[in-house]
Amino acid sequence: MDRNEFISILRGTLQGEIPDSAVEEHVEYYYHYISEEIGKGKSEAQVMELLGDPRLIARTIIDTAGTDGYGKTSRTYTESAQTYQKGFHAQENEEGGVDVRFGRLKLNTWYGKLVVIAVIVLVMVLIFTIVGGILSLVLPILIPVLVIVFVVRMLTDRR
Repeated sequence: MDRNEFISILRGTLQGEIPDSAVEEHVEYYYHYISEEIGKGKSEAQVMELLGDPRLIARTIIDTAGTDGYGKTSRTYTESAQTYQKGFHAQENEEGGVDVRFGRLKLNTWYGKLVVIAVIVLVMVLIFTIVGGILSLVLPILIPVLVIVFVVRMLTDRR
């Protein structure tokens, strides 16, 4: 991975999760950090290896962006949450792909898919519970009626 790819992935992962001004601050910081380290004599590959996965860095930034270190929500996080678009929408990312979102949840990430699967399973359990309850009330009546209908048909078919 080179510097441009690192910055592109970092920016793409941060966008929509924290305010745009904060995204640019973090991108500039890492861009300058990489340049400084290369200026000190390290190769670009060495700097990239030291930094690690830009998605992990972005996740850490996102997880800490909403707090001031003491669990209190910061002003920029609140402003961002108030202006964030609600409902399903798709947003093109820097890598040419599309981020499918529902509110703040990215549906095309592993945790987004997990949430969708959990909701589907919960709905299915509720449906089967309701249908099972109805069947337990109807079956004691339905089975004798079906047996009588079957016997009557058998007797009328023999004639």
